[in-house]
Amino acid sequence: MPVEPRRVVRILPWRRCALRLALATCALCSCLFGLLAIVALRASGQARAPEALLRDADAAYDRGDVQQAIRLYEELLQTQPDRVEARTNLGVALARAGRYGDAVVQYNEALQRAPDNPSILLDLALAWYKQAAFDKAAAGLEHLRGMHPESSQSLYLLADCYLRLGRNLDVVALLQPVYDADPHDRAVDFALGTALIRAGQIQRGEVIIDQVAKTGSQNEVDLLTGAAQLAAHDSKAAAITIHKALEAAPDLPGAWSLYGRALLDSGDREGARTAFQWALQADPNDFEANLYLGGMLRYDGSIAESAPYLEKARMLRPTSMESRFQIGLLNVARGRLEDALSDLEQVERQSPDFKEVHVQLAALYARLHRIDDSERERALVVQLDDKAREQVPRQPQP
Repeated sequence: MPVEPRRVVRILPWRRCALRLALATCALCSCLFGLLAIVALRASGQARAPEALLRDADAAYDRGDVQQAIRLYEELLQTQPDRVEARTNLGVALARAGRYGDAVVQYNEALQRAPDNPSILLDLALAWYKQAAFDKAAAGLEHLRGMHPESSQSLYLLADCYLRLGRNLDVVALLQPVYDADPHDRAVDFALGTALIRAGQIQRGEVIIDQVAKTGSQNEVDLLTGAAQLAAHDSKAAAITIHKALEAAPDLPGAWSLYGRALLDSGDREGARTAFQWALQADPNDFEANLYLGGMLRYDGSIAESAPYLEKARMLRPTSMESRFQIGLLNVARGRLEDALSDLEQVERQSPDFKEVHVQLAALYARLHRIDDSERERALVVQLDDKAREQVPRQPQP
């Protein structure tokens, strides 16, 4: 049946428009697909080979652009996650940027792929050390030295970790054979002498002091001599000797903290407080400065001010009886009696002859209405007093 002319006139323009629209759409799609293809080609052309990425990352680190190095190492590891060198270098760059926790993650990932790698173990220990996690750093260094005992770097670092943890006898065990083989290593002499004096072995420490006097500086000799005087309870002489060392070398490691202890034992509380503050400016991770300054502030009633120092001391030495005792007293002052009880009972188990913990427990049990426990602690205080009197040398009768 023939189509009417009017209908043709009405339909043809619509068909022309549809055809034009279809052609335009096809052209647009072609352009879009072409553009996407060009972008893809360019992207594929810009993707760098792993070796180029590693080279550029290393170069960025060497010129001091640590953030760029981190980005490039991370980009490389997205495609090659098992690349140990890149992962270790990323850890080093993160540590240099102060991101020690992230560095630890990368070192542990690298060790999963290269167990017992000495360089990675040392880097991991250093990252723990920088975070003041000296117990974890020491554990890693002990493992490293079991495989490579000839490493002097791990030796010095492990000795310092032990000193910071108060493990003085471990320092002696570690360094005495080294000292016997070569008594002219100043770093070994100073650390060993310090550990011996702190452990109460003053006569053996004096031998080391004499050795330091031959090879070391006078400041180091004065500091060790002052430490020996303090250990012998001659606090006034110790303060004078250590002050002499500080006048010549105010940045001498550990000197301000030791000076503060000597002043405190001499009765100069304000001088001691200032010395401990100087010690913390020099080394925020100084255990004794945190402990003593926090304890002084707590004793003076500055509870909120004392808390950060005492909590830092406990973090630095988690097993320390002294820091646990101070935290227990802090919790008493804060009204956290159950927490205080847990801390003080642990101190009692750790050091049953420590009279003051029994005194504090007796008072705390009374506050908690545990009368029988309080009376038991009071009886222990009396027993310790009697024991102390028996140990006092009797004067000869005329």
